[in-house]
Amino acid sequence: MKHVTSKWPHQDSIKVEWNLGKRCNLDCGYCPAEIHDNFSPHTNIEILKRTVDHLAALGKPVRISFTGGEPCVHPQIDELLRYAKERVDWINVTTNASRKAEWYIKQPVNHYVFSLHFDNKTVDRMINQIMQVKATSSIPFHVNVMAHHEHMDRVRSAVRLFTLFDVHYAVRRIRWTEKHDWFDDLRYPRRSGMVTRKRCYGKIQRNYRPYI
Repeated sequence: MKHVTSKWPHQDSIKVEWNLGKRCNLDCGYCPAEIHDNFSPHTNIEILKRTVDHLAALGKPVRISFTGGEPCVHPQIDELLRYAKERVDWINVTTNASRKAEWYIKQPVNHYVFSLHFDNKTVDRMINQIMQVKATSSIPFHVNVMAHHEHMDRVRSAVRLFTLFDVHYAVRRIRWTEKHDWFDDLRYPRRSGMVTRKRCYGKIQRNYRPYI
């Protein structure tokens, strides 16, 4: 039998999507309480370290993606990232970009996913942090532009900025209602034939978006 191997080396590694907890410093109206709050206890750092040790002992390359909640609000996230970096092969952090650019730049991280939410008053500062990371470091990152119909003017403005400065992004449609039981765009009339552009990993693609 012919042996098939991937041309991508990381396909042979163990990939871990690690939710560090529900705690988040934002309170987006479309994000259900089941996955975020501002009071859940942080996991003890020793438990987190032991988990890293168990992963490292599996005998294969390990790639970790830290998520939440908002993982960067953990009071010992710096310590956890340093500890993990010495024991695993690759680290990604998915974050809402609410920390200062200098903090993101100094972390021992291979990649960031910045999840940009417009349902808050600090989004302009978060965009500024992302642009500072772009201008002052070589750390790879990607921006998920979380597009809700109530904030489309701000979404379009951010997309124009990211396109101008060659920031990798993807527009992610927010569709859930406050009850999370149906799609909010079903309540709105279609706009026929509208086409938008988005940049995905450096390539401009035309995407049919009938509701934007």
